[in-house]
Amino acid sequence: MTTNTILDVGNEESQEINVVELIASENSKITNISLYSGRAEITRLFEVAIKAGQNKVTIIGLPGAFQEDSLRVEGHGNASIHDVIVERVVNYPSARVTGNEKESALRRERRVIEKALESAEKSRATLNGYLNTITANDFDIPRLEATLEGYTALSQKVDKQILDLEKDLAEVAAQIRLEKYANQAASARTESWKTSIDVHGQVEEEIELRIKYAVYQADWTPSYDIRVDTKAKEKAVTIMYKASITQNTGESWDNAPLTLETVTPSFGITPPVLHPWRVSTYQQPRVMPGIPMTGMSGIPMGMTMMPSPTIIRQPSYRSRSRSHSRSRSRSPRRGRSHSPDSPVFANYSSAPLILPSITQPIMVPTSSKGSVAATFRIPGLVNIPSDGGKHNVTVAQLILDATLLWYTIPASDARVHLKAKIQNNSEYMFVPGNANIYVDGSFIATTHIPSASPQEIFDCPLGLDTSIRVTYHPREKKLAKSGFYSKSLNQSFTQRITIFNTKSITIQNLKVIDRVPVSEDEKIEVKVLNPALSTTSTNNAPAKNSVQVANNVIAQWDGIEEPGVDSNAIGKDGKLNWIVSIPPQKSVSLVLQFEVNYPENLAIVGL
Repeated sequence: MTTNTILDVGNEESQEINVVELIASENSKITNISLYSGRAEITRLFEVAIKAGQNKVTIIGLPGAFQEDSLRVEGHGNASIHDVIVERVVNYPSARVTGNEKESALRRERRVIEKALESAEKSRATLNGYLNTITANDFDIPRLEATLEGYTALSQKVDKQILDLEKDLAEVAAQIRLEKYANQAASARTESWKTSIDVHGQVEEEIELRIKYAVYQADWTPSYDIRVDTKAKEKAVTIMYKASITQNTGESWDNAPLTLETVTPSFGITPPVLHPWRVSTYQQPRVMPGIPMTGMSGIPMGMTMMPSPTIIRQPSYRSRSRSHSRSRSRSPRRGRSHSPDSPVFANYSSAPLILPSITQPIMVPTSSKGSVAATFRIPGLVNIPSDGGKHNVTVAQLILDATLLWYTIPASDARVHLKAKIQNNSEYMFVPGNANIYVDGSFIATTHIPSASPQEIFDCPLGLDTSIRVTYHPREKKLAKSGFYSKSLNQSFTQRITIFNTKSITIQNLKVIDRVPVSEDEKIEVKVLNPALSTTSTNNAPAKNSVQVANNVIAQWDGIEEPGVDSNAIGKDGKLNWIVSIPPQKSVSLVLQFEVNYPENLAIVGL
C-alpha cells in the first residue's frame, strides 16, 4: 500500500488530495465467495487510512474475468463516497531477458551432454570392437582372464557414464520445456481491472472498504458418493455430498469462506404477454378489370412461392442505475452518492449488480430450503487457485432412511437390479449430479441423482446384484380345439421362473415382473389362470388385483402400488409382478399360466 499527497490546483481554493494505492491480492482479504453456475461474486475487505478531506483510493489487480458494471462499494467510518471509476488495464508483455538467457544456457548445456554421450557411446563401441579381435591363440589363460576382467571393468564404467548422461539429458530437456512454456506465458497479453474511489473523510482515521464484484470463468458441479449397507435394518444409506469447483478467474481464492448457490441468474427475461385472439370475416379483394390479381409481394395469385421466414427480434435493454442522478463527466461508468451530513458511509454501485448478493451472513452450514434455489455454506475456509483444475470439497455427510428394492424383468434380462427409495430427511437440497455407488463396501456402478428437496422421496438406481440368480425357463405351449359347429382354438401357456438367493441374509421386496398378451380384438379372449388375477368383475365377483400365492409370495397387477394410479387401467397393459421374500441359500419357483381363445378361422398375430 502506498500513500501520496497531491495538490489540486484546479479549484479556487487549493486542496490536498490524499492518494492511496492498494493491490487487491495483497492489501485485502476475501470475506465471502458466492459461487454460482458459471460465475461468482467476490467480497473483499480493505482497511484504509484516510485523512480529513479528499482521498482517492485506487485498487489495482482486480482479475481479468471481472464482470463490467458489477462493482459495488460499501464502507464503515466517518466518511462518504463521492465517485467510483472502473477501468480496464491491459498488461503488455515485457522482455524476458533473464528467461531467454536461462533457456539459452539450458540449450547449451544440452549440447554439451549430447557430445559427452556421443563420446561415451563411441568408447563402448571401441571396447566391443577390441573384444572381437581377441583370439584364443593370442593369449594364454592367465593373460586372457586379465584381459576380460579389464574389459568388464571398463564396460561397466562406460555403461554407467552413458546411463548418467541419458538421465541428465532428460532432465535438461524437461527444464527447457518448462522454461519455454514460461516464456510463452510471459509473452501473452493479459488484462486486469482497477477502480478509483473518491472518499471524503470527516476526520483522519482508518476506515473499512468492502467491495463486491462478479467474475466469470468460475463454476461448481455437485457429486455424490452413495454407500449402501444391505444388512442394516435402518439408515441403510450414507450419502457423501461433494462439490467439484473450477475457477480460472485470474485471482487465487486463499483462506476464503465459500458459499455454493444453486440459483442461475437470468438476464434480459421478458414477461410473457397474451395478445387478443381476433376473428373477423374474410373480405374478398376487389379486382380491377384488365389487371391481374397479385399478392402483397407482387406475384400473381395462383402461383406458389415459399413463405418468407418469420424474424423475431429480441428487444435490447440497457440497465442504468437511477439512484445516482448527479452528472458524471470523467467516466461513463462512475456514479456519485453524497451524504455530507451523515457520519456513516453511503453505499455505491456502478450499476445494479446482476448476481444476487448475500445480505444476511449464513451462520450454520445448512441449506436454505425452497422450490427455486438452495444455498450451501462450506465448513471452514477453502484454498482454490486459478488453474482451471477440479477441486473437490465436502458439503456434508448424510445418513438417510431408505428402503432397498430388488427387481428383475427376466423376459428381457434375467439380471437383478437394485434400487433404493431414499427419503431426504436432511436440511440439504439435492442438486442433480453424478454419483458413485458402493454396496457393502464394493464399488458397483455410477448413477445420476435427481433433484430432491428436504423430506422428498426419490428413487436411486444402485446397479446390479449378481448374488441373486434368476432362471427364465422355456415357455410351455399347448393347442386344443373345442366346439361342434363353430370351432374355436385354445392355446395355453405355462411360464416357470426360478430365483435363487446366494446371500447370507433374507431378501425382502424382490419384484419379478412379467406379462400376458393383451387382446386388441373382441374375438380374442385372454384369461389368466395362475395367479388368479382378473381385471373385470364377473358374476358379481369383484376384480382380483392382488392374490396371496404362498407365504412369502404375493402376485399383483403391475403398478397397483403406485400413488394416484387409475383403478380402471390396472392390468389393462397385461403386466403383472410377484413380490417375493427369499431366505438365504434358498430358492423360489413362480408359475405363470394363461390361455388364449379365438375362432378357428381367425388368423392372429403376436403369439
